[in-house]
Amino acid sequence: MSLSSLSFFVIALTSFVTLLFGQKSNPAEWEFVKERKNVKVYCKEVGDQSAFRGKGIIEGTPEKLIGVIHNPKRWKFWIDNLEEGKLLEQKSDFHFVFLQEIDATWPIKNREIVFESIISRVGPAQILLEMKSVDHTKAPKNNDRVRAMVTYTRYWIDPLENNRMQVTFENLSDPGGKIPNFMVDWASKSFPVSIIEGLRQEMLNPTQEKALLPE
Repeated sequence: MSLSSLSFFVIALTSFVTLLFGQKSNPAEWEFVKERKNVKVYCKEVGDQSAFRGKGIIEGTPEKLIGVIHNPKRWKFWIDNLEEGKLLEQKSDFHFVFLQEIDATWPIKNREIVFESIISRVGPAQILLEMKSVDHTKAPKNNDRVRAMVTYTRYWIDPLENNRMQVTFENLSDPGGKIPNFMVDWASKSFPVSIIEGLRQEMLNPTQEKALLPE
């Protein structure tokens, strides 16, 4: 999550990262929006909010992909306008808590996200990375920033032949504060493309380490 076009999304939807422990959404509920850079973008209404999905092919392995997503030291290389990013706690090999602060353009306050990320295996091959907003003692709320809320972010990772994966990214978030609706809508539709394209580029970095996966 670099993520070209993310700056407005981050300002608007920085709600980006995290989890809903439930079943995979019914694909029939999603409406196709566009295809750009070999990423198909979908949306659906959830109450008074819009959820977005991006689906594309990424070269590499699930172990390395999750290693990229869980490496805050290199977030700045693929997440636009990242002011700060760090690991707050590792609860287990497959359960982490992170903080991200996104530099929003004045006069909009920076957005802050505190979220947990959990790795699970769905069936023999599919890997699911789920995230959602949480509170944490190492990240008290600060009036200088707006705490964005992530209802869920999901990465469905399906290995393919020839060292490739189909990655489906889903996000439902509330950026908090007052953001024009048109900006949220525009940025949200671009965000899935930016995420997958940013991950494609970062997967090429040989210094990225692999993550452990559940058996």
